[in-house]
Amino acid sequence: MPPDGVSLLKEIRMGLNVRGQTVYTVSQDVLDDVLMANHLIDEFLLFMKEDEIGNDLIDEIELPVQKNALVEAFRIAIAAERQPTVRALLIKAGMTLAQFRIGLGNRIRLTPLTPHGRSPQLRSCAFERRLERILIATAEERVHLCEFYRRVCVQSYN
Repeated sequence: MPPDGVSLLKEIRMGLNVRGQTVYTVSQDVLDDVLMANHLIDEFLLFMKEDEIGNDLIDEIELPVQKNALVEAFRIAIAAERQPTVRALLIKAGMTLAQFRIGLGNRIRLTPLTPHGRSPQLRSCAFERRLERILIATAEERVHLCEFYRRVCVQSYN
């Protein structure tokens, strides 16, 4: 299936019933894809909650499902969802995938500053530079995922 979600949307037909209400008909294959996507998303959200991920940065290997499979699951779910508020929540949840980095190693806990400023722990310059690179890469990926999911939304309306 192409990454833009167009083929999924071609198989979802919209029409009106006898009362003039909008109804959607979906092929069994598309329904199976949407159900699988929802299952993978549920697994991911449960993992996020149970492991109290918050804003921490985690090695991609910790994910319960491969990251690219989760990106695809969010794409399918966003394309199939018709409620704007639910779509917005799916996009927000999908953007958290940026916190999972290949080869990161140990979890990096991101905690807010204390009222007195910086944490008293001393860190090496090398650690500070590495953290800065990771944070920049994470932010860039969040922007990329947000743009990707928004394109899926726009295409699903056409």
